[in-house]
Amino acid sequence: MLESVNRGLLLVAVVSMSLGLVAELAFGDTVTYRPLAELSASSSASAAPTATALTPERVRQSLVTVEVGGVVRGVGVVLDGDGRIVTNLSAVTNDLADVRYSDGHTAHARVGHKDPVLDLALLVPLSGRYLTGLQASDLDPLVVELRTVTLAAGRPTLGPTKIKGRVDAHAKDGTVLSGATEIDHASASGAPLLDPNGRVMGVSAHACRNTDAAACSDVTVIVPILSIKIFLSHTPVNAVPPSPWLGINGTSDTVNGIRGVRVQAVAPHSPAERAGLKTTTDLIVVADSQPLDTPERLAEIVSKHAVGETLKLSVFAAGHYREVNVALQPAP
Repeated sequence: MLESVNRGLLLVAVVSMSLGLVAELAFGDTVTYRPLAELSASSSASAAPTATALTPERVRQSLVTVEVGGVVRGVGVVLDGDGRIVTNLSAVTNDLADVRYSDGHTAHARVGHKDPVLDLALLVPLSGRYLTGLQASDLDPLVVELRTVTLAAGRPTLGPTKIKGRVDAHAKDGTVLSGATEIDHASASGAPLLDPNGRVMGVSAHACRNTDAAACSDVTVIVPILSIKIFLSHTPVNAVPPSPWLGINGTSDTVNGIRGVRVQAVAPHSPAERAGLKTTTDLIVVADSQPLDTPERLAEIVSKHAVGETLKLSVFAAGHYREVNVALQPAP
């Protein structure tokens, strides 16, 4: 069963679901991978640009290109303070893609949540932790200047746009998109529709024009922010990046007044083994410049990292200190 969600002229059919979750949902507050439906609402923006308006460079830092086999397929929006990415489902293949950040860094990503009707996908990066992103807008798209994103030489580029009007369209599975809306500027797949403050009003998506032809005549429509919030509110709890893994068992110990975590066991093929940590002899006394006295404290420090990052340890053994850098891997 379908219902229409009205957001000014931005009308898109969405799968019928409770709207009660929407009031609790923000488009990217700082969280540690709580369910997205639990995020508190972001502060409202005024109807005109303010001192908090994001610069074009800050907006570009919040976007990624979505690539498959080295070919750019579209754009993704990083959720601010969260790190997961909203893009088009049609931009990925077999629920996998690579994402390229503005600094050139790339990461593998998997689809953690998807809606084929709205052509939406939530990508979960499998390494790194990029939290700079965008938040939702609550402005009226009919009374503010709008911007969208195109791809120039494979790089996201901001440009002006405006609402073009409604278009008769349906999803590729035949679901009617009641009152789907076009903009007058061709945007990249998954590109955000932005208000003057750099907040997200919607995301472009692929659909089919309603024609008599059997083949899909592609048209780009806008999925409004309300529909995106509903989509995010149904994100599975396991749609989170993999946990970092060190690969030791340890216990609190003190040697000659030096306190730390005694390495009791090292898992085979673990990051700890590759970094050369030794059982019984090694006492880890510092992690990331923070003194250690319990295994729980070490685990807490490890958990603040992302897969692929380096954990810096100071280890005491045989009367000497040595520095050990551990490249963290996904937990098995």
